[in-house]
Amino acid sequence: MIKSLQGRRTFLKSAALLGGSAAAASQVPGLAARMATAGAAGAPGPLEDYPLAKPENILYSVCQQCNTQCGIKVKIENGVIAKIDGNPYSPWNMMPHLPYATPVTQVAAVDGILCPKGQAAIQTAYDPYRLVKVLKRAGTRGAGTWATIPFEQAVTEIVEGGRLFADVAGEESRNVEGLRALYALRDADVMKALAADAKKVGKKEMPLAEFKTKHAASLKHLIDPDHPDLGPKNNQFTFMWGRLKGGRGELIRRFTETGFGSTNAHGHTTVCQGSLYFTGKAMSEQYVYDDADRKMKWTKGAKFYWQGDQQSAEFILFVGASPLEGNYGPTNRGSRIAQRVADGDLRIAVVDPRASKTAA
Repeated sequence: MIKSLQGRRTFLKSAALLGGSAAAASQVPGLAARMATAGAAGAPGPLEDYPLAKPENILYSVCQQCNTQCGIKVKIENGVIAKIDGNPYSPWNMMPHLPYATPVTQVAAVDGILCPKGQAAIQTAYDPYRLVKVLKRAGTRGAGTWATIPFEQAVTEIVEGGRLFADVAGEESRNVEGLRALYALRDADVMKALAADAKKVGKKEMPLAEFKTKHAASLKHLIDPDHPDLGPKNNQFTFMWGRLKGGRGELIRRFTETGFGSTNAHGHTTVCQGSLYFTGKAMSEQYVYDDADRKMKWTKGAKFYWQGDQQSAEFILFVGASPLEGNYGPTNRGSRIAQRVADGDLRIAVVDPRASKTAA
């Protein structure tokens, strides 16, 4: 019997949460049992008023601690990150996968898997040494001296340029061109015409003198009229980046190339990523007849992150990296490998080529 109105409310809230938790738990084998055991043992269970299991205290985002970028759920308490767990909606963090149609109110009490790097994002977010202000060089290059400037000042100096280092010895009179000055040529048709004729000059199909005469009105926009292959001053703006996920590079190129008119939007990859791409391409090559060459050839492979079927394998050999400590997606691959090993269906060996040791 419910003895009070407050007791009735508590009962109804608990029943609703229990129903939602049960629905979510039914998608994950053993989760319902673990919830029941936790409640019986006195630990926070689905019926208790645990603030970090309330949907209004959870933000869903993406981990940036490595290139895998797992989904995460960030638990907020009093405006501060208290805990980070895996996003159960993400196929990287939950096996078997949770239906996307599951309401957040039911999933709030369900945590997905997340590796230690992802959980350590709290330290990254609140690192006392993280950069939170704009730093400007206050001494000679390499001296390691910096000054803090307002964000508005930084934007103005980057755009307008000027004598930005007048207080630095040896640079008192040096004028730094800003983005406004580098955004010299803004007519796309003129830029295309210059590029086409510059290519002819490079191939010696057009004399340099003829190029200068033809484009006399636009020579002021070039980096060096005697070397038209360098292009317009816009090319002096370079956007360089490291590793990116799909979509970000396109956004950068849209700003740098299409918007600003510079050809210098460049990223870089690594030996490990390159080898992964081309290994995947080689694995997916098809032996087909090529009409153009009139012969059979290996072709049509896809450069992609191909992964082995670790849930069905009987023996896996990893060289140079342990999938349970690093490599691509410890949360995604580690859980599958661990389950197979626990069931006795899989043997795994990790080879360290530097130490010439193998751990099985």
